[in-house]
Amino acid sequence: MYEIANLTPWRHRQIWIRPEDAGEVFFERDESNEKLNYLVSWIQQNKPLVGRASGQANLASKDLRPIGLLQFGSPKSKQRLHLLVKNTIIDKVEQPLLLSSVLAYLPPQHRLCATHLLGLLQGVEVEIRVFGSAFWSHAQKSTCMTDESDLDLIIQTHGRNSIEKTFAALVKCSNLYAIRLDGELELPDGKTVAWRELSIRPDRILVKSDHGPALRNCSEIWAQLE
Repeated sequence: MYEIANLTPWRHRQIWIRPEDAGEVFFERDESNEKLNYLVSWIQQNKPLVGRASGQANLASKDLRPIGLLQFGSPKSKQRLHLLVKNTIIDKVEQPLLLSSVLAYLPPQHRLCATHLLGLLQGVEVEIRVFGSAFWSHAQKSTCMTDESDLDLIIQTHGRNSIEKTFAALVKCSNLYAIRLDGELELPDGKTVAWRELSIRPDRILVKSDHGPALRNCSEIWAQLE
């Protein structure tokens, strides 16, 4: 069994289920046989699912972990499947994918934007990772993004200098390519804040965690990041 009892953060992490245990993954609510077959096929192909935060529907399920899967029909036909899984059938857990690893599965303009961003951040102590449609495109080896899609990023860095350089590069590329670079800055404790919101320095900010969101003073967040 993969040792995940104290693993944090859980949100956005890549989760693999042992293929032989595909039938032991539970839906948070009743779903169709088509969705069940899609889920089982996905796991048996050894493709990753993704960790998500606990919600009201699964808070009572203390022995189950919340995970998700995007059921893909076309770039305009996608459904999120909300799942629950026991620790005992998890094969491995890994960090979110690096932006550099998904370039081949981005639409052309998004690829140009992402490549430019990574170039601007050469020499900055930061890792840019992805979640959302870019992650699922890589997982299924074909894009589920359109030209209008946001690019959801997880920014892993600390120190005001590195953060400000990263934010400046994100704003420059987003404006230059007319692509919304969205996403979250990961804090040292594994919680996250929206980078765009943090960049305008509000008094209070929504902090997301494995157990749900909470409002915090922005000054406390910057203190963690110094």
